[in-house]
Amino acid sequence: MNQRLIFSGWRIKQKRQLWGYLFVMPAVLFFAVFMLYPMINGIYLSLTTFTLLKPPTFIGLENFVDIFFRDRLFRQSVGVTISFVLGTTIPVWVLSLLIALLFYQRFPGREVLKSLFFMPLLPSLTVVSIVWLVLLNPSGLLTNLLFPLTGTRQIRWLSSIDLTPLMVIVVNNWTTIPFYMIIWLAGLSSIPPVFREAAMVDGASRLVSFWRVELPLLRPTAVLVAAVSTITAFQSFNIQYVLTPNHGGPVDSTTTLGILIWKYGFQFYRMGTAAAVSVVLFVVILLITMLQIKLGRSEEYTI
Repeated sequence: MNQRLIFSGWRIKQKRQLWGYLFVMPAVLFFAVFMLYPMINGIYLSLTTFTLLKPPTFIGLENFVDIFFRDRLFRQSVGVTISFVLGTTIPVWVLSLLIALLFYQRFPGREVLKSLFFMPLLPSLTVVSIVWLVLLNPSGLLTNLLFPLTGTRQIRWLSSIDLTPLMVIVVNNWTTIPFYMIIWLAGLSSIPPVFREAAMVDGASRLVSFWRVELPLLRPTAVLVAAVSTITAFQSFNIQYVLTPNHGGPVDSTTTLGILIWKYGFQFYRMGTAAAVSVVLFVVILLITMLQIKLGRSEEYTI
């Protein structure tokens, strides 16, 4: 009798596991077909010479040697990407946190202003870039608004080697700051009020309370914001493609690694080189993700 019960329980457990596998299988297949296979195929193509006209020819690590030691455009794009990442991460962290602290306070019309501030996130990045393309016309609205300060009727916002990278960063930050503001607000809301009240009872000012109490408690939120914003910045493509002349100009001053992959693959038909650059970008993003996991699992801190 006991053996029958054990066998019956085992069969029920097996059926539950089978149903679990069946429910998970569509997601697994989707991941395998649309993510895992392209990833493996991209790594393979990075080891070949492939022009879309002939079958890939295996050449080993030659593409990586070329981009690291003989490719001036790749080295320039690495510098452009690093500059873009620095310009779209550190300022975004600080400004989004400051704005979150502002909206965390209670004042009349707070919810309305919060909704208006969140509006840049509603349209797609491509639509936002097209709108800014109109605003940044050399003799457009932004130029006319700044005429009392600049004294000029024409500013080459998107055709200057010095000015165009800066405007790309400004447009990106204008779009992304509201998103990270919401994340900071969620982190601030998760802090128990008792900690702030205890700091106030001890005589701490509002600034000291934030610096010594709230900011350490925001560490998990800070790790999330830093990791997501950095990974997103390294993958940037839409803004540079839509906003800049020749998709990465002028003179490749806004050609990030994402734009470079597109250029090598669909302008120069060097699919092997494009795959090699994408593998390098993948490794960078993987290292950032591993760093995020390490920081997220670090030991508890004390206040």
